[in-house]
Amino acid sequence: MRITRPVAVVAAGLALLGGAGLGVAQLVRTDPPEPTIAAVDASAGDVSAFPVPGTATVHPRSQLSFRGVAAADLGEVAVVGSESGEHSGSRLPHSDGAGVSFVPDEPFAEGEEVRVTTAQDVRGAEDGDYTVRVAVLGDRPRLPVPPVQEVGEPPADGEETLAVEHVRQYASAPGINPPVVDVTGPKAGTAPAGEANQATPGLTALGVKNGYGQKGPMLVDDAGEPVWFRPLTGVDARDVTVQTLAGAPVLTWWEGRNATGYGYGEAVVVDTAYEEVARVRMVGYDADPHEALLTADGTMLLLAYEPVRMDLSRAGGPTSGQVIDNIVQEIDLETGAVLFEWHSVGAVGLAESYLPADDGPRFDYFHLNSIAVDDDSSLLLSARHTCAVYDIDRVTGSVHWRLGGRESDFALGEGAGFLKQHDARRGADGSITLFDNGGTCGPTTRESSRGLVLDVDESAMTAELVREYPHPEGLFAESQGSFQQLPDGDVLLGWGSLPRFTLMSGDGAVRLDGAVPKDLQVTSYRARRVEWTGRPRTDPAAVVADGAVAVSWNGATEVAAWRVRDASGTEVAAGPREGFETRLPLPAGTGPDGLAVEALDDSGAVLGRAAVGAADD
Repeated sequence: MRITRPVAVVAAGLALLGGAGLGVAQLVRTDPPEPTIAAVDASAGDVSAFPVPGTATVHPRSQLSFRGVAAADLGEVAVVGSESGEHSGSRLPHSDGAGVSFVPDEPFAEGEEVRVTTAQDVRGAEDGDYTVRVAVLGDRPRLPVPPVQEVGEPPADGEETLAVEHVRQYASAPGINPPVVDVTGPKAGTAPAGEANQATPGLTALGVKNGYGQKGPMLVDDAGEPVWFRPLTGVDARDVTVQTLAGAPVLTWWEGRNATGYGYGEAVVVDTAYEEVARVRMVGYDADPHEALLTADGTMLLLAYEPVRMDLSRAGGPTSGQVIDNIVQEIDLETGAVLFEWHSVGAVGLAESYLPADDGPRFDYFHLNSIAVDDDSSLLLSARHTCAVYDIDRVTGSVHWRLGGRESDFALGEGAGFLKQHDARRGADGSITLFDNGGTCGPTTRESSRGLVLDVDESAMTAELVREYPHPEGLFAESQGSFQQLPDGDVLLGWGSLPRFTLMSGDGAVRLDGAVPKDLQVTSYRARRVEWTGRPRTDPAAVVADGAVAVSWNGATEVAAWRVRDASGTEVAAGPREGFETRLPLPAGTGPDGLAVEALDDSGAVLGRAAVGAADD
């Protein structure tokens, strides 16, 4: 199955349809209880409703989704707001035939209670009837994106002008100027075939953001040479990686703008020709850059931060306060429907946070930063500000367990504790891996970061340290970061805010160490080791400059060599590919007229051809 139109087209038809949440009954009330929602019994009822019954931070433009019932069998649904009255709407069948969403024609009123009446046996409802409450939305900063400051311009703080050697410059591709990536280590560059202990084959995916110069998704090889780079204007890219959609490899990333910790964006999916397959948007929310995860079911998991107004006095905050609700949505790529929705507020108590409730204008108590599908199809969520990992039931939305933090359900063995972590995943061997940033959670402080592998026993409820992967230099990534276990036993750590990445063997020996020059002040939220075959439908780019043909082909991964022919078809220059751009010296007096380049694979077959131009064309 191939998606033949961007999901953005579908999503645009749904306008700003929204999400749901848990636990805020109204803006101000006397002696407010801790916002909570009752646990839903997975064995009770046949149909799951999202947002789940009892949710109290529903977005005014929510869909009401029902899972476990075909669209034709849903029956009548009545939706009545306590202020907005009865709501008509359309039905959006889910592409897998296992659910349907009710899409109201008009938004709900902020702060009102909405009663939903169905003929179904809905989990958490009484005779199919249940209520949700609409959030009173807070203020989200919508700051303008500052203009891109190109390398060579003086930084705003008056520091010395940045050197142009910090970015790549190519005669054949003058519009492409990715940052330099310096790679060191025993396996830097291309290891000879068959060499013992050689680096894992593949490329490293980065999302260049912040700082100076061009931003965008990038793939680099083990010499630090760009293989593909897409410059973006006014937005940046994060969470760049290779995933699978309908059995085919795709390259994905989050794309958008950021303002004081909030993301305003969407997920982008491109095929091996770098052509868009989909742009995936959340329903009612702007997707945050922390995750854009494709599932085996042809859906995508995205998250959002949404401030909602509530009385925070019991948590030590202001009476008229704002707390940031963290929302997870599973989006049907075929239709744009929401199949699952989860909210932190109400599911996770405010008291679990290590931040004070009066910390800034919006209480960022949770700070969700990764979503993973666990081996039992539940979700693993990592939350920085509770210093905990959560296992979430995708049928009921209930929290199965907490690992770490103030209310850990597991006893953590020596060395197994973690602080302000990112990127929690289930390993192939059943372990849980994560990037342990370090920092401070309550009385515990550690200013060094590491990759962490934990043996988590869900019967004994214990978590023991299996292996840790600190950097030999004791690096401390204060924010962001990633940890990836590779099939051959290697691991890749992305050091987030530094920005660096390190490939290590299973025993912790450094194989590759990559870094972007600090002067650029750029970062990459994650680094991922990927296997990728890019076959762009564009032609190679070639120009004559300084007595040589400079040739490149952005994104073409199968090029092993280049050849230049003159107008008669005679070969006049040839050589192996040498990085993003290769220079092929020409015989004296040879000009660009009639010259053509050919890209060759490792068997000598022609992959692509292009005419050679002059460097000033």
